[in-house]
Amino acid sequence: MDNVEQEAVPHQEHDWKILNRSRMRFGVATILYGGDEGAFSPFHTVIIRALGGGDAHLGFIGASAQVMAPMFTWIGAVILRWTKFNRKGMIMSLWAGALVQAGLIAALVMAARSSSAAAGLFLYVYLGLISCMLMVTGAQGSISASWIGDLVPTRFRGRFVSGMQIIGVSGGLAFQFIFSRLAVQATGLTAYAGLMGLLCLNTLFAIFVIRSVPERRSFAMKFLTTHKTERVNYRYSPLWHMVAFEFTWRGGRVALGAFTTAYLLDYFGMGLDRVILLNMVASGLTLLSLFIVGKLSDRIGNYLPLMVISAVCAVSMLLWVSTAWWGIWPIIAYQIINGAAGSTHWMLVNNLCLEAYPAIGRPNYLSLSKSISGLMLLISTTYAGHLLSLFRGWSTVLWGAEINHYHVFFLCCTLLTASCVIPLKMLGLFMASPKFVNTDEE
Repeated sequence: MDNVEQEAVPHQEHDWKILNRSRMRFGVATILYGGDEGAFSPFHTVIIRALGGGDAHLGFIGASAQVMAPMFTWIGAVILRWTKFNRKGMIMSLWAGALVQAGLIAALVMAARSSSAAAGLFLYVYLGLISCMLMVTGAQGSISASWIGDLVPTRFRGRFVSGMQIIGVSGGLAFQFIFSRLAVQATGLTAYAGLMGLLCLNTLFAIFVIRSVPERRSFAMKFLTTHKTERVNYRYSPLWHMVAFEFTWRGGRVALGAFTTAYLLDYFGMGLDRVILLNMVASGLTLLSLFIVGKLSDRIGNYLPLMVISAVCAVSMLLWVSTAWWGIWPIIAYQIINGAAGSTHWMLVNNLCLEAYPAIGRPNYLSLSKSISGLMLLISTTYAGHLLSLFRGWSTVLWGAEINHYHVFFLCCTLLTASCVIPLKMLGLFMASPKFVNTDEE
């Protein structure tokens, strides 16, 4: 047995003390390579506009911020197949992330010193590098989920992931507060480059933190080979149920999220600092729900809580439409409802996937479902940005309120998201049938 394998936590011992220390390190690392990036995301809107970008560019980056990472999660499975171990793969992906962030720093500094005529060039450089950073983020998420599946027994995953996410969300909340304060002072491309430098340093520190998590051997398979026993089973129905669920769930929400910052800036005249503070409402409320749902899912499973939360969050998207009549208050209500779901939904989806997919080839199944749905989402939401640009300026009066292109767009997003309960129900029926065998080790 390899020396690195001997560091692994044996499944048969179920040593919760070791797992508890590991989830703390996972949580801190998540803050360092993910929480700060989430806090930085509202700056994309002002940076793109400063570089001369329009609605189509905002639609692309808004969609990319949500779907580019899932679309390239397959890179994580390739890395794990090559390195054969989860920790090695994660460290490699973190180094790649730091390198891309260094490139973004250089691009923003050069853009600040260049003429306005060159702004268009740096706009596409910025979009390209952000896309690369999101690809790396997707690989990191795939490796992290696979590592948890190999490290944590099924009946402890709710507690493990919820605790990890509580730490991660708390750190992300702190970064959102810091960046909301900095948004008032950081008004130039050079200042934004300095914030990106902070992200790069955090990613490097995450490498140090993650080295203390016990190693586990990865069971990644090949995506393409003539030997069926060495590659994923593309006829495995839970894979396609999750593809349909991810596309419908994220399709509407990603399209809506791509334009909420622009909507708040244009329609309500908010400052960027207030937009970030409004997002903090959602991050703060998710802490309590993570603790409750994490323990609940270990008792009753992940399927039923996921179905309820998905349905409630989909219906709540109508609150963005109702702003035409009630102003900013429906948005605050939306942030409260979705804040209670927040990372809880992500936790339930990932834990349900770990339960539905076989242990052998798990990284491939995890990444493939997200990659396929991510590709579909990138195309559809980018096209949505072009449509929104075409209808800009359209408005009508309904029930005494002015309805504009944003409100109709938000309604369409709501209908698409609500349809996610159909493939989720199909997945639940399959997992309840005699055909389904949970091959996860206990």
